[in-house]
Amino acid sequence: MNYRKVLVFWLPLALSWLLMTFEGLWIQGVIGRKPDAETQLAAFGLMFSLSVLIETPVIMLLATSNALSRDRQSFRVLWRFMMGVNIFVTALAILMAFTPLLDVYLGSLLNVPGHIIEATRPGMKIMILWGAFIGYRRFHQGVIIRQGNTRYIAYGTVLRALVSSGVAIWLGAITTIAGAVVGAIALILAMAAETLYTYTISRPDVKRLLDTPLAAGRRALTQRDALRFHLPLAATSVVTILASPVIERGLASMPDAAQSLAAWPVIFTILLIARSGGMAYQEVVISLNESEAHHRVLRNFTIRLGLALSLIMTCFAFTPALLVYQDAILRVPAHLHALVLLGAQAGIVLPLLTTLQSYLRALLMLSHRTGAIYTAIVIGFALTAATVWGGIGLGLHGILAASLGLTVGMTVELLHLYFSYRRGHAALRLHWQSTVAPSLGN
Repeated sequence: MNYRKVLVFWLPLALSWLLMTFEGLWIQGVIGRKPDAETQLAAFGLMFSLSVLIETPVIMLLATSNALSRDRQSFRVLWRFMMGVNIFVTALAILMAFTPLLDVYLGSLLNVPGHIIEATRPGMKIMILWGAFIGYRRFHQGVIIRQGNTRYIAYGTVLRALVSSGVAIWLGAITTIAGAVVGAIALILAMAAETLYTYTISRPDVKRLLDTPLAAGRRALTQRDALRFHLPLAATSVVTILASPVIERGLASMPDAAQSLAAWPVIFTILLIARSGGMAYQEVVISLNESEAHHRVLRNFTIRLGLALSLIMTCFAFTPALLVYQDAILRVPAHLHALVLLGAQAGIVLPLLTTLQSYLRALLMLSHRTGAIYTAIVIGFALTAATVWGGIGLGLHGILAASLGLTVGMTVELLHLYFSYRRGHAALRLHWQSTVAPSLGN
């Protein structure tokens, strides 16, 4: 184990995350060039954040598959588990798209203006299979990563990026379809293409698992085991994504609600791009942390990676690069530039916090202590909400309060993860022993 091996394993995953986050950028660029850009940008942001909220139970299927898929028996149990979760999120998406539930959520709970709700509705109907596609894709990506074939993950994301950008640009140029609808069509077609690719490319790795019998002395995985491992992770994803509607509710209460709701998706995408490398790091630690020596290398790499990503974000937010990005690339309306600048500059520490968070979450997953991750995110969510609403109450602009709220929440969450890991370090040593023992027996 050395830094080069970690870097080579991490780079394709980081590229995949980066391309996924860029997906929102070029769609926002197309929307920004169409009529009624402000309303359509706000509608696209709400549609996307709500679709991500609905899909949260499937997001961590990648980590669950990566950590638990070891042989034919465990793969079959996890496959049935994945299909059940996919059916659940699809039913929820249908309810949100075709019933008054959307009005209750966006109107009554988030206080979003009515014209923005109506602009959001058509896109939600197009996105009903979004969560199921993601669940199926991430489950098989976990198998691929477990076998060390991370480059295939990047290839799939390149395909997705080409489809989404091509569809968005084509529809934006030759049709009069509303911007948010263009975004929804581009997203769902691109996700369908990547899901089909991932299924196809995972066949050899799946076959290897199906050809691997349950090891002697190893307890068979059950649906209850899968649920016990995955449920805290799914709940963690739900609480994490709930930060978006909490922030959106705060922004909707501002005097410049329409402008703030239009600027926030742009800011959030910038922060997501800066954090993407740190988000990808979790699977690296899950796959490579197999001994004390590996652990030391990964720990040192974590710190260096996090500092580098925050430095890049700082250079982007405090130089003319951000203005060029807003004006020349996205064509963000000029009156939103100052709000985007404010939010981006307030979030420069988030890439470092995200990388450290991914590292500690992975260690707790390897120790099968996923409940501690859930507790940490609940604490972080509470402090994020308190900071956003408290900051607005004290007179801070909602955009500034939102970025600061994310920073405060993630900092406290990180502290809880660290102390939870330190208390359970012995469980990680047991994981190392169980990993090494079979190879010695062979």
